[in-house]
Amino acid sequence: MSTVDAAMYWSSATQHSDIFTILCFDAPDLCFDAPDASVFMDAVLSELRERARRIDDLCLRVLNVPGDLDWPHWVRSDIGPDAFAVHPVRTWQESLDRIGELAGDQLDPTECPWRIHVFGPIAGAPRGCADEDGAAIVLALQISHTLADGRGTAAICLGMFGEPTQDAPTRRTGPDSGRMQLMRWRLAAAGMVRLPVSVAVTAWLGLRWLAECRKAVRRGRVTGVPMAGGPWAMGVPLTELNRSPGPGRTLRVIVLDRGALPTGPSVTAVTLTAISYALDELLGPAHRRTAAVPVGLPPCPGSHNNYGNLPIDLYPETDAVGERMARIAGELTAIQQRVAIRTPVMVAGARAESALPAFLARWGLRRLETRATSDTVTGVTVVTSVNAESADLPMTGGRLDGALAGGRIRFAAGFPYLTEYMGLGHGVIGIGPVVAISVITSPDIVDADAYVDMLRRALDRVAAEGSPQP
Repeated sequence: MSTVDAAMYWSSATQHSDIFTILCFDAPDLCFDAPDASVFMDAVLSELRERARRIDDLCLRVLNVPGDLDWPHWVRSDIGPDAFAVHPVRTWQESLDRIGELAGDQLDPTECPWRIHVFGPIAGAPRGCADEDGAAIVLALQISHTLADGRGTAAICLGMFGEPTQDAPTRRTGPDSGRMQLMRWRLAAAGMVRLPVSVAVTAWLGLRWLAECRKAVRRGRVTGVPMAGGPWAMGVPLTELNRSPGPGRTLRVIVLDRGALPTGPSVTAVTLTAISYALDELLGPAHRRTAAVPVGLPPCPGSHNNYGNLPIDLYPETDAVGERMARIAGELTAIQQRVAIRTPVMVAGARAESALPAFLARWGLRRLETRATSDTVTGVTVVTSVNAESADLPMTGGRLDGALAGGRIRFAAGFPYLTEYMGLGHGVIGIGPVVAISVITSPDIVDADAYVDMLRRALDRVAAEGSPQP
């Protein structure tokens, strides 16, 4: 397991970090209270099991090593019946409420790092690409952040519901419990033998990294993860949103036609602009306000997490929609261009980190967690964004077609996890002509319905005034 994935796994012991992604499908020719609904749901579960078996990442689980003498390992695992859960709810709102409750029930990656929750048939789901209201099936993919980041989760969804690129293996058998225990102790023994060499190599590579940092400073280059708008250490003051959300979660989803949004800037830039105006209404004026946006980093072989949470300035001092949106779009572009390059500092740091003995890495992580207090944050909210291109899913006549049991996919929505310093999160997922903007918060932080009304007003304003300036 990569060092980044291991850190996510160890952190999950104290921080609920599971990602939830909702996929809503039509339930063709089926009323939610029809007598054959149970037969239909059995067919849905059977199809889901077959689709999951063709995804390599869904056939993995974590193997711990005693004493952290070696890094945790990924091992093959069978897909058991506990990987799917059916919830007897009848409406869209009930399904959102249930998913909010599930956010407090974190997965154990050593047993199964993912689970698909099935709701349906339900009434009242947003239409998305559907011609009219009708019964729907809602899937909630709950996945441990150890197994996938936002891009990885999108790839898993597209792999499950897009056109298969190759035949799935017919058998994926994981080791039995006895072999697993033997593997754990063998890995621990091997880690103990390598320990003196690991410490020496880490010290050498650490000196190499320090030398690269000094070179970068002499040349006036930013060390660490590149970003736009200032040094990484710079943050914004804590707000009423930046406190512990407690155990409760409230979820909401706004489903839009992509054509209703301004053309030119990316959907991410448009949504960030709308969020900025909603935050202006919620929090009042501010000299500077940022949102933490996970930005994909160059893929690292063997790592399931390749991203950095970078601050995007929301420019609250600029009231004109076009100017604010153009500035946000420009900052997003600049950051994406800069993080696409693996600098010598980043390469040297990654090498030193990968050589670090596992128990020292975990000890350092615990020290950071116990000292994690600050008067500033990277952003007052977090905004994750995924664009699932229409070419990756079946599509006919501008509409996404038969992805599950013959039912078209209506939309997808993603919910980032909340932390002790982040009580409001947003997700943006575009599939074909549909964009879903999701909100996750807590009753202890903000009234979700009141905030969604603010966000809708902000979206209307951006749509009406959002012609970007040249």
